[in-house]
Amino acid sequence: MSRRIWHIMSGVVVASLLAFSVAALPHQLGRAHAKQFTFYLIPGISTDAFYATMHKGAQAAANRLGAKLIFQGDPNNFSAPTQIPILNAAIARHPDAILIAPTDKTALIAPIRNAVNAGIPVITVDTFINANLAVTNVSSDNVLGGVTAGKALARAVRFKGTVAAISVQPGISTTDQRKQGFEQQLKQYPKITYAGIQYCNDKPTIAANETSALLARYSNLAGIFAMNTNSGLGVTKAAQTARRAGQVKLVEFDAEPIQVQALRQGQIVALVAQDPYSIGSMGVNLAYKWVTGKRAGIRKHYGTGEAILTRANINNPALKRFIYTK
Repeated sequence: MSRRIWHIMSGVVVASLLAFSVAALPHQLGRAHAKQFTFYLIPGISTDAFYATMHKGAQAAANRLGAKLIFQGDPNNFSAPTQIPILNAAIARHPDAILIAPTDKTALIAPIRNAVNAGIPVITVDTFINANLAVTNVSSDNVLGGVTAGKALARAVRFKGTVAAISVQPGISTTDQRKQGFEQQLKQYPKITYAGIQYCNDKPTIAANETSALLARYSNLAGIFAMNTNSGLGVTKAAQTARRAGQVKLVEFDAEPIQVQALRQGQIVALVAQDPYSIGSMGVNLAYKWVTGKRAGIRKHYGTGEAILTRANINNPALKRFIYTK
């Protein structure tokens, strides 16, 4: 091969390699500089199985989308005073979006407004606030859940007798709506006497004490509706201690492991279970759509279904997603 031909061929190879490198450069740069979005998920209580299951759904969605998810909440208290500092700390780090289960529908308005004013989109999950600040809300239909609980308890007590309710505290969107639906449904049964609602501040020990007082006051108490997990744990424990578990018909919201066990043992007649995994997954997907500019068509509310769990259907594979896990 002549020296002249060798130089010509070498030039062709170099030119081809250079052209390939230049063509590939934008793609390589795009990958090198692709933004990884950071989302915060601030639950009501970080150790609660409902929120732990929500975290799993949110994390799975974040993994699919290549986003970073930070899960941070108070491990012991469902309260605005403990949640607001966590939210404020998240705002200071200026993530791309915040998903939060507000622990009070009024007290969380101002701090969420601060997030929005800082340019951080907020999505409320499970609970909501009384202000149109969030991009959207993802939750169960809690009014319908209360209605469902009312129907289940009425059937369990054979549509007659005295029943009561125990909840967290006024001002929480979810349990306020469950109370609304439950009391609305009870009006359909003229032979059922409603003894009213007690509040336990989300403490099982307080719920147990209140249940013990109800059992002492009403020797013929027919049933109780516990409007969330911690209320239910206290109610069930008090019924067990009084040796009236199974006799007093218990309907509870949520489906955490202890509640499911009591259901299997016949100490609870029905659980109104939510789908926290889907709430978390949908929340992250909607946050990603928003931050990537795909905002058209995002609604102000997305509902995830509930299921009524009983001893008869608890082993149905189709209902497995409604049982919470830690």
